[in-house]
Amino acid sequence: MTEFLQSELDQIEAVRGAHGEEILNKWFDNSLIKDRFKKSRVKDQLLRCCYCRKFNATVYANEWDLEHVLCENRYPQFFAEPVNLAIACKRCNTAKRHADVYAPPARPNTRLQTLPTESERYSIPHPRLDQWNDHLSHVNYQIYTSETSKGLELMAVCKLNEPAITDAGLSREAVVTAVRTKFFSRMGNFVDQRMSDDDVLIATSLFTADLENMRAEAFIVGLDRSIQKLTQRSAKRTAEQAVAEAQSLAQPPARALELG
Repeated sequence: MTEFLQSELDQIEAVRGAHGEEILNKWFDNSLIKDRFKKSRVKDQLLRCCYCRKFNATVYANEWDLEHVLCENRYPQFFAEPVNLAIACKRCNTAKRHADVYAPPARPNTRLQTLPTESERYSIPHPRLDQWNDHLSHVNYQIYTSETSKGLELMAVCKLNEPAITDAGLSREAVVTAVRTKFFSRMGNFVDQRMSDDDVLIATSLFTADLENMRAEAFIVGLDRSIQKLTQRSAKRTAEQAVAEAQSLAQPPARALELG
């Protein structure tokens, strides 16, 4: 599981100490640290969104969002905390936006000093503290179901069923029937046509996951090379360099100085 390098931790603490949290977050957002971490998390997640689990056959950074589980708007103090960072697809990240998933909800004037690392402190399945499959299941990434409060909350927060049910007007029964029909048309006489819907869905899901994993492995070969280069570069950087870079963000624009 991806973590920050010691050199990256040194840079983060140095910038925080020299310029404060607001400047740290601006600096981090355009830093080599974020670039390396983001690519590494794409690899960790096998090119899947942390919330909907859909596979996206690309490693291009602009196709993925670095998601803050506790949102940066409400919890800026955790902007650069590894456990608070995951990779999400554009749709889920947009849907979740500034939703507060801390449980119980933080009071407006309460400022958490330490990032919670207990699963029960989150109202949705945490990408790094929970197993997604313990809380949700899906039919071909179209209809999602859950029997846990966390899973139901994630379905609501990220509007997981909106594209299929609200936008396309599909029902779970219709999607299951379509999956079942296609499954048997492909498999022919190789399987028992009396298989239950649940067994068909499980088999289809496993086939899909296997194919996605094979495709992910092909992408990861090239991604690994990129991550190795970024790791080498990041390991050589110093806290002094980071503080100097952040200095430009801490200074007001030159024009504003003239007018003052």
